[in-house]
Amino acid sequence: MKMNSKQKYILSLLAVLIIGMILGILITGRIVNRRVDRLQEYFTEQGFGRQFMMVLDPTPEQMDKIRPILRNYALKNHENMIQYRKGQAELMINLQKDLKPYLTPDQISRLEDLRNRWDRRFWWQRQRQMMRMRHGRGPGMGPGGPGGPGGPDNPDRGPGGPMPIE
Repeated sequence: MKMNSKQKYILSLLAVLIIGMILGILITGRIVNRRVDRLQEYFTEQGFGRQFMMVLDPTPEQMDKIRPILRNYALKNHENMIQYRKGQAELMINLQKDLKPYLTPDQISRLEDLRNRWDRRFWWQRQRQMMRMRHGRGPGMGPGGPGGPGGPDNPDRGPGGPMPIE
C-alpha cells in the first residue's frame, strides 16, 4: 500500500504527538515525585534541618547558634509526626471495628485489603527514606548548588554526606 504525502504528514504528526505525550507524562511524573519526596523529607529529623538550612543559608557565624535550635525543633517535629501517624492508625482501626458489624464478608475483606495496602505503602516509604538517608541525601535531594548550604563548596558538609544540624 502506497501512502500519499497527506497520509505521511498525518502519520508523522500523530507520531510526534504520541512521543510528546509520553515524554510529558514521564517528566510530569518525575517532577511530582520529587516534590512529594521533598515534602516527606520535612518530616524526618535530618530533612527538617536541611530544608531550613537551605532556606536560611546562614553564615558560618550563625550556624553555631542556629543548629541547636533547628535540632530541637527537628526532634519535636519528628515526634509530632510519629504521634500523628499513631493517631491515624488508631483512628482507622476504630473505624474498621465500628463498620464491621454492618458489612458483608466481601466488604470486610476489601477493607482489610485496603488497610494492608496502607500498611505496606507506609512501610515501603519509610524503607526508601531510610535508604536515602543512609546514602547521605534526603528524598529527592541532590548535593545542592555550589556554595549553597547543601553544596559541595560548603565546609560544613562532608562529601556527599547529610547537612549537619547538631
